[in-house]
Amino acid sequence: MRRVVVVGASAAGLTAAEALRRAGHDGPLTLIGDEPHAPYDRPPLSQQILSGAWPAGRLPLRRDEDLDALDLDLRLGTAATGLDLAGRAVRLADGSRVPYDGLIVATGVRPRRLPGEGAHVLRTVDDALALRDVLTPGTRLVVVGAGFLGAEVAAVARGRGARVTLLEPSPVPLAHAVGAEVGAMLSRVHLAHGVELRTSVTVTEVTEDGVRLAGGEVVEADEILVAIGSLPNTGWLADSGLTLGDGVVCDEYC
Repeated sequence: MRRVVVVGASAAGLTAAEALRRAGHDGPLTLIGDEPHAPYDRPPLSQQILSGAWPAGRLPLRRDEDLDALDLDLRLGTAATGLDLAGRAVRLADGSRVPYDGLIVATGVRPRRLPGEGAHVLRTVDDALALRDVLTPGTRLVVVGAGFLGAEVAAVARGRGARVTLLEPSPVPLAHAVGAEVGAMLSRVHLAHGVELRTSVTVTEVTEDGVRLAGGEVVEADEILVAIGSLPNTGWLADSGLTLGDGVVCDEYC
């Protein structure tokens, strides 16, 4: 197996490429990513980057010289759009095809969205910087979803002086992850810091003025963040012949 292609240039894809080199693979190794940035750390996006505590330059997972040492054919800023299993090639958005003998799929997830236009999501460094730019004192921000991501953004936004409304369909935020008691404590912390927390409400769409709730009420906002979970990034594999479920269906050996 000489030509190996890794699709997905985040932590998993980079780690796979490094593992191949450590295991002695000395053949062509291509790493494909749809973002223009070298592999970077995502957890700081909703806190250190959004708050302005870190510059984006602190995010890369490896130094340039470490990436160079891997001797990669690095294809950044070009998304994979299809997979030809019979022809053993990955199709890219620029119209090119990358042949392979071995393929690793590490394309991760994408944010769930709501119907309507104009809402922010937070998955990439560009998402974080775009949201940070509008979080000015007095900005009315509605955060849809009080999970870990939504809660972190609400806290950071309050720290930047925004007026924050946090909308959550469950009676107690994060109860499914940390339990009702801790979830209630976290709710009290948000309230104490000036977040307007509304639970047991369902958002149906993004509107020009804010978001619409299931009962028809519109919660007005200047900016909206939708933080309602993620979906597997498998759209590019839809016609490939691979078995897809909640992601790529794998055996016990992945």
